[in-house]
This record gives sequence, structure tokens and C-alpha cells, in this order.
Amino acid sequence: MDTPIDCAALADLALRFSIRSWAAWAPGLAADTPAVEFLAGTLPDDDGSLPDVDFLPAMLRRRLGRTARMALHVAHLAAPEPGSLPNVFASRHGELRRTTDLLQGLARGELPSPASFSLSVHNASAGIHAIARNDPAPSSAIAAGDESLLWALLDARQRIEQGTTDAVLVVHSDDAIPSQYLPFAPVCNRPFALAIVVEAGDDIALEWRANGGDRVSPASLPISLAGLCAGANRLEWHGERLSITGLRGA
Repeated sequence: MDTPIDCAALADLALRFSIRSWAAWAPGLAADTPAVEFLAGTLPDDDGSLPDVDFLPAMLRRRLGRTARMALHVAHLAAPEPGSLPNVFASRHGELRRTTDLLQGLARGELPSPASFSLSVHNASAGIHAIARNDPAPSSAIAAGDESLLWALLDARQRIEQGTTDAVLVVHSDDAIPSQYLPFAPVCNRPFALAIVVEAGDDIALEWRANGGDRVSPASLPISLAGLCAGANRLEWHGERLSITGLRGA
């Protein structure tokens, strides 16, 4: 059961940061996709394609699911240089397709593959990212419903405020959910991944409040926020519990 939101406690909350670099991936997404298409959620239909992860060693990439491939692909594009960089990996559903397969196997009395199980846990992408880069930097894995990206960004900004780093890589990745869960599908059920290298600054401001009854937005929060990354000046996003206003140069 979701914890009720204290509307009074949500008043005047804001998160400010600057973007050092960013990258997004979705099936058929063009590099020059305009901000307005992100904000409207009018991205190409899912053609089943997979992002390129050839930068990973073959042993690491061969068993990856689509969600992990998406996350690692955009993480590499946003932060291709070697070196230590703290990171936060977020996803609403994680490797749900892999988890569903594991659960169905258990229902048939089959023992789960250790390799498959290890790749189903929520911090698997973060672990592979660290192994591939030989990077011992601190890492978090976050799942917080349709607000997962917001709390990942807040985590990143808090680390910067603590003075232990000047930048944090934030990655959000979700695939479309399997057919078994379609009755519970979110309004936006499309594969999308976004990576942002966050640093101190006020180029972007996100303010949030309890959703007072607005219809849930057609685009997910990561897709909408990609619109700000792509140059939009404002976003208004309504989720299942929160509404978020995003401003550029506020």
C-alpha cells in the first residue's frame, strides 16, 4: 500500500542542479528529437530493437536484458571517459521480464539459474557498470514508482552538497512491462532510458507537490525531463501521487 502523502510537508520543495552531459535512448529515437516530442510523449513505436553495448566485454554483455542494456548504453554515452564517478541507477520496474521468467520457472518447479537471478536484482546494472569501468565509486539503486527519477536526482544532489564529489551520474531505465502485467501498466508503457551527469548549479529547477487531481501525464517523468535536457524551458508533469514543475534557467 502506498504511504499517504503529507501535502503540507510537500509545500515549496525544490531541487536545483546543472547538467554536465546527458543521453537518451528509445527504439527509433533520433539524435535530434525536438524537446516538444519528449514533453508530449510522441516518440516512435517500439520496434523491439536493442541499444548497442559493444563497449562492454562479451562476457558482461551476452546475458543482459533490455532494461540493463538501455541503462548501460545511455550511461556510456553520458559519461564515456574512464575514471571514478559516483552514480545512481533508478528504475520503476527493473528487470521485470527476467523476474517474470524466473517466477514462472519456480511455479513449474524449476530451480532459477544463478546467472539469471544475479541479473534480476535491482542493482545489477550498477554493478556491471562498475565492473566494466573498474570504478569503485559509491553507487545507489532506486525504485520509487513513477517518481523514481526525481528521488535519484535528489540523491545525486545531496551527494554533491556533502562535498564528496562535484558530479554524479544519474541513470533511469525502464522497458515496457510484460503482457502478464498489462492490467497494471502505467499510462506510459514504453521503453526509455535517460542518463544525466548532474553537477552543482541552477540551470534546472524541479518543484513538486501532491497531485491535486490532475490527469496522469501521457509521458513518463524520464521522457518529460529529457525535454528539459533537449532545451525546453518548462515542463508540467503529473504522476500518480506527485505533480512536478520543471524550469530551465529559473
